[in-house]
Amino acid sequence: MNILLVEDNIAQGTTIVTICRAKGFAVEWAKTGAFAEELVLSGSFGCILLDYVLPDGSGEDILRRIRKRSDPTPIIMMSGQAGVVECIRLLDAGADDFISKPYHQDELFARINSAIRRRSVCALPEIRVGTLIIRRAERLVERDGAPLGLSPREWAVLECLLNRVGRLVERHTIESALYDFGSEIESNTVEVYVSRLRKKIGRDRIETVRGYGYKLVAK
Repeated sequence: MNILLVEDNIAQGTTIVTICRAKGFAVEWAKTGAFAEELVLSGSFGCILLDYVLPDGSGEDILRRIRKRSDPTPIIMMSGQAGVVECIRLLDAGADDFISKPYHQDELFARINSAIRRRSVCALPEIRVGTLIIRRAERLVERDGAPLGLSPREWAVLECLLNRVGRLVERHTIESALYDFGSEIESNTVEVYVSRLRKKIGRDRIETVRGYGYKLVAK
């Protein structure tokens, strides 16, 4: 699961990133709102942790722009300043949850998991991409009616592509998802696992966008 952290406080951000990775999440960290929005447009995330006050603007404004694009990614707002009125406004604007600073790390992860579960309930139980049938909750893939066995890393790559079917998934997004598994990422790790996935789901099913990343072909 790839998480986007939007936090300008270096000490707090470092702690969250360290703990998230220890819990098995991949994390991309944006210290400004502008960079966060670039990442949201170019990548795919299971959850966004969004600070209320940022050096170049308001987390609330970012929240509203994300929701205006009909992006359903779970968003948890974080703040040490916002009160009840602000919290209600953020939830009305589309935040999935709100957590006040300082918070206990177990509470943060409980809220992350809860937000992800709520979104998963609304997700399609079955996805069809050409001759592929994917059941994400069960981690099952069939090709032409035959089940495929995917490794955890192959699943991580497929998850990234499924979140943006027919659209570009940048290489760094896939690379971040592969960090979940704890070992070092080599310069060719993404290419290796994309190649392995292609052999299983079909070489023409994943298109290379040279210099940028990959697309899962829908037709």
